[in-house]
Amino acid sequence: MPETEPPAPARGSPPDPAAAPGHANATRLTGAHRLASAETTGFFDALPHGTVLMRLWARLGLLMGQQLARVVRDDHVFLIVMAAVVGTTSGVAAGALLAWIEYAFRLFPRPEESSALVRWAAVIGVPVLGGLAAGGLHFVLRRIIQQPLVMGIPAVIEAITRRQGTIRGRQAVIAGVGTGITIGSGGSCGHEGPSVAIGAAVGSVLARFFGLRMRWHLAMVGAGCAGGLAAAFNAPLAGVVFTVEIVFGGAIGGNIGTMSVFVPLIVAAVAGTFTSHAIRGEHLTFTTVQHGDAMLVEMGLFIALAALAGVLGTLMGRAVIGTTKWFQNLKAPVLLKPALGAFGVGLLAAVVSNDVLGGGLPTINEALQGRLGWQLALALLGLKLVATALTVGSGGFGGVFTPSLYIGACLGTVVGAVAHFALGPGAESTAAYALVGMGAIFAATMQAPLTPIVMIFELTRDYELILPLMLGCILAVFVARRMSPRSLFQEILHQQGVVLGHEAEVEVMKRGHVADLMQPPPRTLSEGTGAAEVRRVALDEGRSPFVVDDTGAVVGWIDADLLAKRVLHGDVPADAAARDLMTDVQLALLYPTDTLAGAMLASARSSAEVLPVVDHERRLVGVLRRGDLLAHYSDKVLGQQEEAVHMHTTGGAVHGHEVGLGKGMILDHIVVGRRWAGRTLADLALRSQTGATVVEWLRGEAPLAIDPNAPLQHNDVLAVVGTREQILAARRMGPTRPGVAAPQL
Repeated sequence: MPETEPPAPARGSPPDPAAAPGHANATRLTGAHRLASAETTGFFDALPHGTVLMRLWARLGLLMGQQLARVVRDDHVFLIVMAAVVGTTSGVAAGALLAWIEYAFRLFPRPEESSALVRWAAVIGVPVLGGLAAGGLHFVLRRIIQQPLVMGIPAVIEAITRRQGTIRGRQAVIAGVGTGITIGSGGSCGHEGPSVAIGAAVGSVLARFFGLRMRWHLAMVGAGCAGGLAAAFNAPLAGVVFTVEIVFGGAIGGNIGTMSVFVPLIVAAVAGTFTSHAIRGEHLTFTTVQHGDAMLVEMGLFIALAALAGVLGTLMGRAVIGTTKWFQNLKAPVLLKPALGAFGVGLLAAVVSNDVLGGGLPTINEALQGRLGWQLALALLGLKLVATALTVGSGGFGGVFTPSLYIGACLGTVVGAVAHFALGPGAESTAAYALVGMGAIFAATMQAPLTPIVMIFELTRDYELILPLMLGCILAVFVARRMSPRSLFQEILHQQGVVLGHEAEVEVMKRGHVADLMQPPPRTLSEGTGAAEVRRVALDEGRSPFVVDDTGAVVGWIDADLLAKRVLHGDVPADAAARDLMTDVQLALLYPTDTLAGAMLASARSSAEVLPVVDHERRLVGVLRRGDLLAHYSDKVLGQQEEAVHMHTTGGAVHGHEVGLGKGMILDHIVVGRRWAGRTLADLALRSQTGATVVEWLRGEAPLAIDPNAPLQHNDVLAVVGTREQILAARRMGPTRPGVAAPQL
């Protein structure tokens, strides 16, 4: 049976501390408590201690999930059904967001035929008004709801990395309302990022509502991302590739697990796209590009376009990051910061062109039709970058997807004009260059080449330019990574202190310093110390001493093992001094401010077990032992990995994850329910009935000896090894004695 739990009264265990911000003293759930809570309610925590209506609503979700599980009775089918539900709901949410944005456009006044003064007042005042409304939403979210803002892709990646994908529905509602206000009032941003975040929230909320285990929780969050982007862009393949490459790739280093994670993405993307078609009809987001046959000589121009896109995409990311920092350090009320950014955007529009306002889809379509002049494109190229940085950096609601496509279209138009100037009328159309520029800028900003290749193809249904598009995206990412090791999203998370899965080991060692682990300095030897004293220190005390000169500066060391060999062979003259007995191997010197990552590298390249820590005059201030360095690495890095494996296998915050053991075998856990309680493993006969083998028996946090004749207790945890079919059979296994009901685990 699919993994939901039978309903039972909540035991009053405390709620999840993450769900109650500000309560720093909230009781943390131990692994045993979480296991009991999972068996009792299907959640990882007890049913919420809220109003009667909230408790009834939570109970309703659990009952619905359990009833559906009983009807389906197959993990894979249940997973597909839930992914379809998440995808459809994400598509509805994306459609509602687009409808709200269209209404917001009509909500804000736009006097077209008025005097210059009125036009200036409207172009500047309307964005400022929207900025004030956005600031009000920030105030509500922080002071009243007291939850972090989940507006774009970085917030989703952070939720997956830090909170096992938990996103609250209220966060998504605020993000959706703010996105409509910001874009409708003229903010320079797009709706696609919020659409993905709202889809992720839908997946998280539905996973909790139906009581899904955590190994499916993340799959539903990913399904929501795929469904949301597919509905927003009308691009199902792009939704799947984007979730794998950017969302899961950023959160867990690209390890998306088995097909139990990948299949829901496909199902949700298809469901989201069908829902989008039902709401808005089947349509192309961008117009069809008119182009000719690209000449081989033009590939050089496409390469130049890719290189420029790599530089410009990186500059765009830096502009957004820099502007965000500036507004964060600005001593002004949160209410006013988005309005200040909107004032800058409105001023740019009033001085140059209204085309910098909003997402800019009309301008993109003009570029794809070859009707955008290169002079205007060149001006909009820089203005849009600044306007986007002001909008997003000041706290406006929206993403950078559409602005990156806008900037790419302008850049491609300019390069296309150069191609026509150099090659004449036979050159490829400027629209073709605009299309490749869109993909290249997107790829450079996100440092993800696959998503824009698939996305641009789905948005235009144009396969003729696939080769220049692929080349442009790959080269743009190559250039961007030479300029910055992180993408825009990764840099935002890095600034927030979020350590991504594939960066964990390096970051842990980089954040520590040699001063944290160094020991007091041992006694040193001067260069003139006699052989007898050297032998006593090195051989009798069993350590390799450091040698210093008259000023106390470290000049070398004596290898105790090498000295012992020389003594055995009679190679140590009686009148030898310490300077004569020093090893020829160059000594690595560390400073207290060096990172532990650098110390680890130095230790690996040195034969010394103890490295000297010196000041800037090379005077010994301490030592760093290789054993201490490895112990720190084991504790901080390998220990965390072991904890993660423990969490994935024996409970904790992500109880329910399975572990692949190879050749089709997996390790999973079964929580003993009431109908197995009191029976023994011999009574159950799991191995003979299903082929699955019990390899561990936990009661609370204590492991028990596997005694086939000992009775099981309610909430005991059995670690079971077998194929997926064998473990599913164990869950569905009927009674082995007459009159005993089938277990519900």
